Amino acid sequence: MCTWQLLLYPTLIFILILFLMITVPRKTLRTLLPYGVVLGGLVNALKTYLLQNALKLVSYKNLGVFACSKQMFLAPLAWVLVIVFYLYFWPKEPPLLSWSYCVAWAVLATAFSQVVKEADLFSYVPWFYPLPMFLVFLARFAFTAWLAKPWRPSW
Repeated sequence: MCTWQLLLYPTLIFILILFLMITVPRKTLRTLLPYGVVLGGLVNALKTYLLQNALKLVSYKNLGVFACSKQMFLAPLAWVLVIVFYLYFWPKEPPLLSWSYCVAWAVLATAFSQVVKEADLFSYVPWFYPLPMFLVFLARFAFTAWLAKPWRPSW
């Protein structure tokens, strides 16, 4: 049975793909997509595995047709697109703006996790929200920027 909650991720992915087609040039997309796959999808799967199975801090629930090994099948795909946007719109100068940008994306990811929780697709231990979750997202976005920066062309 498909409920409105299950349409949250497909809707997000549709909006991200539409925005991606409008804003990111094809040549740049070809450069950024491998970063998105590794730093978005793969890191999301590893982070979810660590936080869900090893540390038991988070869990997905009510996944319906999108369940895959107790995880949301569409979450890594959404993270691929998020990382492509994150890297494409990364400010070049000044450094303070770059770190503010990183913090803003961590706040956005923390807020979206609350939306997913309220849609009853995700749960976490009570002490994990908001500061520890924000710090996990901040570390993730900072790591992504640090790892992608040396190879970044002038996009």
